[in-house]
Amino acid sequence: MEAFLPVGILFILAIIISAGLFTVKRLLGPRNPVPAKLAVYECGVTPESSARIPFQTGFYLIAVLFLLFDVEAAFFFPWALVYKESLAEGPALLIAMLIYMALLVLGLVYIFRKDCLKLN
Repeated sequence: MEAFLPVGILFILAIIISAGLFTVKRLLGPRNPVPAKLAVYECGVTPESSARIPFQTGFYLIAVLFLLFDVEAAFFFPWALVYKESLAEGPALLIAMLIYMALLVLGLVYIFRKDCLKLN
């Protein structure tokens, strides 16, 4: 329990400092909400329509698939770092990575067969 004391102190200090900064900003900050400051502003362009219009689900699906394969590709780096040392113990790590890559390829084949990357 003694090892968590510095973390607890840091957590309490973070809460105190952030609450203090918000309080000082509210007390000393300017308050002049003109219509130009209250207007919606997106990336330097005035919005043309409502933000409540629904997106096609294809956009979400492509984003999720990108994240999925991006995170899976991140597992190649640790494998590559320990691959040379693991050769002395046998081909188990190589076989495991080949199985992992086969599953990735099967996932890609499934995605292309189901036409998941088409937006229409």
